[in-house]
Amino acid sequence: MRYLKVLFFCCLFAWISFFPEPVQGEFRFYTYGFIVILFLIFIPEKGLSLFKASDYPLWCFLIAISINVFFAQQGNTALKTYLDLAVPLFCIYYLMSEDLAYGKNFDLLAKTICVCSILVSLGGILEFIFAYNPIYEHGMVNPFYKRYISSGIVRPMSTQFNPVVLGTYLLGSLPFNFILFKQNKSFFRFLGGLGAVLNIVIMILAFSRGVFLGLIMMITFYLLIQKKYRSLIIFFIALLLFVLLNSFLPYPFNRFGYGQLIAENRGILSGYRFTRWGMTWHIIRDHPLVGLGFQHFRIRFYEFFPFKFSVPHEFMIADNMYLTILAETGVIGFAGFLLFVFSLLIKGFKRLKKLQAMPADKLRLILILSAFLGLLVNAGAYEIFYWLNPYIFFCIIVGLIRAFTMAG
Repeated sequence: MRYLKVLFFCCLFAWISFFPEPVQGEFRFYTYGFIVILFLIFIPEKGLSLFKASDYPLWCFLIAISINVFFAQQGNTALKTYLDLAVPLFCIYYLMSEDLAYGKNFDLLAKTICVCSILVSLGGILEFIFAYNPIYEHGMVNPFYKRYISSGIVRPMSTQFNPVVLGTYLLGSLPFNFILFKQNKSFFRFLGGLGAVLNIVIMILAFSRGVFLGLIMMITFYLLIQKKYRSLIIFFIALLLFVLLNSFLPYPFNRFGYGQLIAENRGILSGYRFTRWGMTWHIIRDHPLVGLGFQHFRIRFYEFFPFKFSVPHEFMIADNMYLTILAETGVIGFAGFLLFVFSLLIKGFKRLKKLQAMPADKLRLILILSAFLGLLVNAGAYEIFYWLNPYIFFCIIVGLIRAFTMAG
């Protein structure tokens, strides 16, 4: 059974690596069906022992975010989104058992992620060089293609449909490349090193500020937890110089400058962001417990938008997964989300203390936690859970954290 699970996760990761969002949306039912079938096959292997009392944060989270469905203006839309979130998270969380977190099974999964991310990155490099992507030129309609490719200012998308989603995918992949780089075998060291370099290069070329901040968090956490304080100081000096340099360069490089990172355009403290914060506050004031319902920030956008001008459909969102969860599921749903996230982090840190005598396993868990933190930071920049590829990747990482901590 465990070999079947390894094969399944390798195939699942290849699926989210090479097929863009429209394909995922069209075959979403089959993807979920495949996940559920494997979960039902796996249940008899462990029976009720599969479900542990320590998993209560997951159950609380899934229950808490379900309540809004009963109060949403468009209940069918809210229910569909809830199932899109709950089904893969629940099944992957339990399928990713401890036998996938250690030894050859984990190595195979890491190698799959490494190879897939290298191929996706190479696609992004070719796209950047030639300003051309045959997938969106001939295969499917992509509303972002003209903006980010055909306009002459290339922000690669590769197989991920959007530069931000591509950056998120590579952000989650980077630690797995580093895991291979730390192995003793020279071929896998080369493969992991190549993947890490390509991942970082394309993340930068995607010019996503959320991905950039997630990468900073990932590196900072890794250096702190490894007590590499000198390297951390050097990293922050290099980071400061990088931000200052980009502040004086034209678009899109200035997206990494201090102005656009902080207050300009859609930076952290920009008017755009403050407007979304204000809208969320008014939503919670009017609908405190269960929020508006999934997808209803957009559906009821103009009820809470403080200005009279119209907003393009693309930007009728909170543009922040935390604000979206708070506005659409209320205080109850948001509290369930925080409980789930912090329980994973606490369990992960406790497990790290028990792995002092097993440096290889400790490094794996550190890098998985760094991927988790990087994605959590990136979630503050867009609705990461409403894109299937990064959400499935998030579920895999969450499942891996649970698998590592189960042995503790």
